[in-house]
Amino acid sequence: MSSGSFYKNLIDESLICGRCGNCRSDCPVYQEVGWESAAPRAKISMARELFARSSDGKISEEYAKRITQCTMCGACTRACAARIDLQTLWKDLRTTLVAQGRAPEAYNAMVGNLKSKKNISSFANTTRLDWAEDLDEVPDYLDQEQGAEIVYFVGCVSSFFPRAAQVPVAMVQLLEKAEVSFTTLGSEEWCCGFPLLAAGHAEAIAEFARHNVEQVRKLGAKTLVTGCASCFHVWSHVYPEILGEELGFRLVHATEMLAELILQGKLVPNELNKTVTYHDPCDLGRNSGVVNAPRNIIKSIPGLNFVEMATHGEDSTCCGGGGNLQGADPGLAESIARKRIKEAAATCSTIVVSACQQCEQMLEKAARTEKLPLQVMDVSELLLMAIDG
Repeated sequence: MSSGSFYKNLIDESLICGRCGNCRSDCPVYQEVGWESAAPRAKISMARELFARSSDGKISEEYAKRITQCTMCGACTRACAARIDLQTLWKDLRTTLVAQGRAPEAYNAMVGNLKSKKNISSFANTTRLDWAEDLDEVPDYLDQEQGAEIVYFVGCVSSFFPRAAQVPVAMVQLLEKAEVSFTTLGSEEWCCGFPLLAAGHAEAIAEFARHNVEQVRKLGAKTLVTGCASCFHVWSHVYPEILGEELGFRLVHATEMLAELILQGKLVPNELNKTVTYHDPCDLGRNSGVVNAPRNIIKSIPGLNFVEMATHGEDSTCCGGGGNLQGADPGLAESIARKRIKEAAATCSTIVVSACQQCEQMLEKAARTEKLPLQVMDVSELLLMAIDG
């Protein structure tokens, strides 16, 4: 978990590092690249030389590349013997990167979309509910229903990327089966803002936080549920700090809500004779501490053989899709994903489930690239399969 409350600033934190190297063993980028310059401790050492011991402070092209070669998975923060909040340090470095005009073009394009369209895609935000067309019937209450008890925050990836759109389709069907009163923010849902943090534009997230929170409050909802791991982390860890106040409603990840509905007997899975493994999204497991809920869902399905990967829970290996790495260095992101999917294949499972749409997209592509007979899906899709089966 992050120790952000102890973080001072980029210079002071860089001076704390003792160069022990604990961070290297768990860093997915270092494990793939192999060069010391790609390791967290080397990036910290360079920051110390540039900003604490030099009056120059100019970021070179090579160092700029290394700064963006990071998934912000949090493995280094977890391993740090000096308890440095390295995720915050990386965000500060990326803010400096932007200030010096060294940000990759992929960052600039995405930030442009976020500021003009309020989402990470090139599509108008008014199309946020287009995924609902895959439902047999689109419920009238799906778009900003006043008085609904729950607001389902869909997220940009599920809203605008075809494969990931199957996740909200599954969630809607599950919530309907459980007879839950819910709605969405429709076109008033803006990106949670995590991509802005990862792109060095932390100052811009306040507008997104205020808008999203106010929209939920307007509807009078008691609970907000999101199926995206990064959305959940931002809503639970970043928004309260930015706004300086309580949100005023309960916040849960989709896996937590589905696990509750199963316990309450509102969702009853049937037997499913499959072998399944679970990939922990970094922002859900390691960075937010939600590791039991998705496993409780999987274990509630009769007949299912659940096998853990070699690394799991808060020690889980990253899929490669976080921290805007896919935009800055897609080849590296895909290499990390291929390593993770091989770890999944080693369990002899036929299905890999996760609870993050970006993880699922990365792992599904990796499975195809490696020609592995693995089906990749969200926990909600697996649960729906069991209930309908």
